[in-house]
Amino acid sequence: MKKIHIPISLLMAAVTLVSCEDFLTKKPETSLSPGTYFSSDKELELWTNKFYSDIVPEADDEAVINADDNGSTSSLSALQKGTRTPSSKSWSNSTWKPLRDINYMLENMRCEDAGVRARYEGVAYFFRAWFYYNKVRQYGDIPWYDHVIGSSDTEDLNKPRDPRGYVMLKVLQDLDRAYELLPAKWPSDAVYRVSKDAALALKSRAALYEGTFRKYHAGTAFVPVDEQTFDNVTVSSEWFLGQAADAAGKMLGTRKLYTGNTFGLSPRATDASYREYFLLEDAESDETILSERYNVDLKVRHGIQFTYKANHRSATVRMVNHYLQKDGKPIQERQGWETMQFYESFIDRDPRMAQTIQGPSTPALEIDAKTGKPGPVAQKIDFERTFNGYRIVKYISDSGHEGASTSTTDYPLFRYAEVLLNYAEAKAELGQLTDDDVQKTIDVIRARVGMPAMAKVPTTVDPLMAEYYPNAKGTQKAAILEVRRERTVELICEGFRQWDLLRWGEGKWLTPKSTGGVMGIYLPGLGEYDLDKDGKIDLCIYQGTKPSTTAPAANTIEIAGNYSLSNGTSGYLTYYAAEDYVWDEGRDYLWPIPADQRSLTHGALTQNPGWDDGVNFD
Repeated sequence: MKKIHIPISLLMAAVTLVSCEDFLTKKPETSLSPGTYFSSDKELELWTNKFYSDIVPEADDEAVINADDNGSTSSLSALQKGTRTPSSKSWSNSTWKPLRDINYMLENMRCEDAGVRARYEGVAYFFRAWFYYNKVRQYGDIPWYDHVIGSSDTEDLNKPRDPRGYVMLKVLQDLDRAYELLPAKWPSDAVYRVSKDAALALKSRAALYEGTFRKYHAGTAFVPVDEQTFDNVTVSSEWFLGQAADAAGKMLGTRKLYTGNTFGLSPRATDASYREYFLLEDAESDETILSERYNVDLKVRHGIQFTYKANHRSATVRMVNHYLQKDGKPIQERQGWETMQFYESFIDRDPRMAQTIQGPSTPALEIDAKTGKPGPVAQKIDFERTFNGYRIVKYISDSGHEGASTSTTDYPLFRYAEVLLNYAEAKAELGQLTDDDVQKTIDVIRARVGMPAMAKVPTTVDPLMAEYYPNAKGTQKAAILEVRRERTVELICEGFRQWDLLRWGEGKWLTPKSTGGVMGIYLPGLGEYDLDKDGKIDLCIYQGTKPSTTAPAANTIEIAGNYSLSNGTSGYLTYYAAEDYVWDEGRDYLWPIPADQRSLTHGALTQNPGWDDGVNFD
């Protein structure tokens, strides 16, 4: 490769283009002197605080990501519509500058206090790993830089993209360093700072991603060869899965899941604690490994609740079908399960269903005018907040959080439940999941909501899960499918689903055409419906002339435009059934390299498989 060139920010875009040399070699601060800075705890803290803001994803981005099969909004992503292009993608200042800042600090540490120096080195290694993990997920092969590059370092600046296996090996090595250097707990604000457990959690997440991506894409243009050797280490899908299991395994039994019920959303904690966990103003420290802080006094807020309302954030019937019955049996064992209407679909289900999706008796949370404290109140089905009837209420707090940037509930970035699922999945993919593993992972998660234990490794394949994940394979296929079910239910709307489908080789389910559109509640025909059985009409569905109805105006829906019923005048209330983009298995698992970068490097920066950017260097 010649030089990787990156467009400068939009404010300067009209002037010129600059290369990543500018971001990787320029001093971050014109007044900074490496001979005097990085010498105290305070200076290191101030510098590393930038890593949290530059690399940690925003809560709004993770919670509202809409490119998945289990939930959608009233707008589709470029991935779902097939509109990603090399010309529309850009590498801005923010793409590479955080890496330069990390490496700059590592090379110029002056602090004489060995303990202080070690923990901030740990912070730097952690965030460099997170930076590169994000890049590999999106682009595959990517140049690895572990040092500051000078303007005359032509060999480094001209290096080709490094293989993803090599970069992910370096990611895990950085996380091993971070684990050794980081404190188990910081003296203050511990849940908002990276720690040893955070390093283990990220390692389990990153290694699981690479292990499964390699397993399900081996022999394709994305992973031509599974087993490769770099720096005397032979990596493969099995090697990465083993690393994921080892990292997660170190945490088994060291934490516990949140079981509070302070808001009184239900008389039983099992019917409230899962939902309440995501409504906490201040992150608790048992389940939460690392959290983003949102706070009125700090004037830092997010807009998850606003975006959910504005974009009608909704689950799909495909998601609903993942929830087991309360006795632990799959829903397809219930007679008439495919034509159950809204009210019946919530009866005797996994309690997480009504804590995630608004059901007939799911309460809202509101501030009591007399006590000033939040508590449960009845709520109605409202199509101003859903477009298919299955409104997602995860993260939805009281109405004071409903403005564009008014929500102050903390957002968990890493939590113990995910680590348990990472361990179970890695072991199942390796064909090594044991009954003891199940009891220490899946059963712990189910116990919080009062669901029956799995207890033993499943050996019978659930046909519906096999239909939803046809590419699943391995000696423990039945277990793999059940772990995927549990992961889907537990981690919905936490930013995982899109990436899970990509790594499992199930990307086509991201496009509405593959699922027949975004399907919601089942309706046996046109007409009026009392969805929650309270004696009042909640919904009116019609074609042609609008009928007289007592249903709220927002809940009076014409079957036209984006709206349809899956069987014509009956079936699942569906949105986007007319979307016609067909998933490209040979291309769509990676994002395109920006075409302008390819031009600036005269082709040294190669394009990802399947993407035609029209750049010709002949």
